[in-house]
Amino acid sequence: MSKYLALMMTALLLWPVIPAMFYLPGYLFSEHSVYRPEEITRRWQQEAIKLDGVGSAAIHAKLGALSKEYPEAEMFWVDSSGKTNAIKVTSNDIPAQWSYVDLLSLQTQDSNQEAFTLTALIGNDPKQGFMMMRLPESYIISAEMSFPENMPLAIMFFTVCLCFLVLSFLFFVNLRKRLIKLRSAMNLSGKTGFPNEVVISKEDEIGELEGAFNRMVCELKESQQREREEEELRKQFISNISHDLRTPLTVIRQHVHSVRSNPAASQEPTSLSIIDHKLDEVDKLMDNLLSYSLLSAGKYPINIQSIDITEEVRNRVAEWYPIFEAKDFDVVVELPDCPILWNVDPMWLHRIMDNVFQNVVRHAGAGRYIGIQITDSPVQAIIVKDKGPGTCNNSPEKGAGIGLSIVSMMTREMGLHWELKSEANGSTFYLWKDIGSSI
Repeated sequence: MSKYLALMMTALLLWPVIPAMFYLPGYLFSEHSVYRPEEITRRWQQEAIKLDGVGSAAIHAKLGALSKEYPEAEMFWVDSSGKTNAIKVTSNDIPAQWSYVDLLSLQTQDSNQEAFTLTALIGNDPKQGFMMMRLPESYIISAEMSFPENMPLAIMFFTVCLCFLVLSFLFFVNLRKRLIKLRSAMNLSGKTGFPNEVVISKEDEIGELEGAFNRMVCELKESQQREREEEELRKQFISNISHDLRTPLTVIRQHVHSVRSNPAASQEPTSLSIIDHKLDEVDKLMDNLLSYSLLSAGKYPINIQSIDITEEVRNRVAEWYPIFEAKDFDVVVELPDCPILWNVDPMWLHRIMDNVFQNVVRHAGAGRYIGIQITDSPVQAIIVKDKGPGTCNNSPEKGAGIGLSIVSMMTREMGLHWELKSEANGSTFYLWKDIGSSI
C-alpha cells in the first residue's frame, strides 16, 4: 500500500510538470531577459509619476537610464504639444506629431503584432504628456504562467489530488484489513484443528480469494474425514485378513497335531487332504492380498478389450464345476445363446468371477446351491445366486473380506457396477454394465 501511494503521489506531482516542460525552458534557457507584466507595468507607472513637473532634459535623461535597463524595448515620450521625443525607436510607425487617433492606431497595431505596450502619463497629468515603452511578447511572462492570478485553479488542482490520495488510502486500508483478516483466519485453528471459514463480504477479487480459502478448508475437512474412514477400513481389513488366515491355520494345526499324536491312525489320509485343501485356501488368500496391494497402488496391469461375457462366464463355470460337484452343489446355469460384448479386461473379469464363486463355496456351502445367469433386461447383468445363510453385509464397499474388496476396485476401474444383496435364505451378486442404472 505504501508503494502504491508513493507511486500515485509521484504521478500527481509530476502531472503539473508536464505542461511546464513546454513553457519553462523558453524562459529558463532564453538568451534574453524576460519580464513579468505586472512588475514592469508598476515600475513604468511609478517612474512616470516621479517625473511630475520636471523639464524635458530630466525626462530625456530618465528614459535614457531606463532604456539601458530594458535594452530590448523601444522608448519615447510625447510632450504636451504632441511632439515625439525618441529615446530608442527602431520601427517606422512612430509619428513625429501625435494625435488621439495615432495613439489608438498604435495600440491596435501592437496588439496585432503581439507586442507588449506600456503607456503612462507624466506626473499622472495629461497636460504634461506621456511616455511609452514597447516590448516583444517573447520578453513577457504570460499570464497563464503566473501563479497568483491562477490561485483558484491551483487550489482546485491540489484539492483534487488530496481527495484522490485520501480515497486511495481509504480503499487500500479497507483492502488491507480484509487481507489481514484472511491471514488471521489462516493462522487460527478451530476445534477441528483446521482454520475457520471466513465470511465473504464482497464479490470482488478478495472475495474470490476468500471463497477459495473456504473451499480449501472444506477440502481439508473432507480429506481428514476420508482419512479417518480409510483408517477404519484398514483396521477392518487387517482384522478380516487375520481372521481369514487364522481359520485355515487353526484347522491345519489341529490335523498336524492329530497326525503327530497317532501316525498309524486310519484318519491320516483324511487329515493330509484337509491340510492340503487349507493350504490351497491360504495360497489363494495370499494371491488376493498381492492383487489388492497392486490395485491399491495402481500397478495392477489392465488391458481393456471387447470380449463375449457369455463365453467367459461359461468357461468360469466349467473350471469351477468339479469343485461345485465335490461340494454337492446344485448348479443351475442360464446363459443366452447369442454373444454379449463388454469392453473389459478378460483377466480381471476372470478374477472377479473366481472371487464370487469362492465366496459362495466358503460362505454359502450349507445351501448346496448356486445359480449363474446373464440377463439382458432391464440392463445387461451377470447374476450369481446361492441359498446359504447370507453374509449379513449391507455395505459391500467396506467388504467382509479381501475378495469383495478386489471385486470393488476392479469393477470401478473397468466402468462396471456391482452389488451384493444378502438375506437370511441366500445372497445374490449382481454385476452390470450401465453405471447409471441399478438392479
